[in-house]
Amino acid sequence: MEASAPRNVLDQSLIAEAKDLAARIEAQATQAERLRALADRIDAQTSRDRSLLGELEGSLGLSLQLCIDQLDERIRGQHLEEVAIKLLEDEVGRGQEIHYRVWFELLLRRGVKVAGKKPIDTFLAQINRAEEVE
Repeated sequence: MEASAPRNVLDQSLIAEAKDLAARIEAQATQAERLRALADRIDAQTSRDRSLLGELEGSLGLSLQLCIDQLDERIRGQHLEEVAIKLLEDEVGRGQEIHYRVWFELLLRRGVKVAGKKPIDTFLAQINRAEEVE
């Protein structure tokens, strides 16, 4: 019995370590998700602020050239959300279910270009924040 006692203590120690590690992984995953959501919100606000600044500078005659962002036809942030929801209402109707990939394809067929390394991920992240989307 004495040989099994150290093994039992070792097993209990390893089990405790595994539980601690699993809890730490879960906490890190949750924190990473919150940080990604925060970064997306900051990116959307920055996009809105950049647009507003461009309008103000244009109104004041301070901007003689288009900024690089205006030359880029790809959309993101709040503007992407607005365009996507308007398109969905026009094409499918309010309150109708649609798979996000089908919705994304509707945008592409309409000529909408979505920004990001993986545009479908940008689209999905943005529509997940929309109050109109369940």
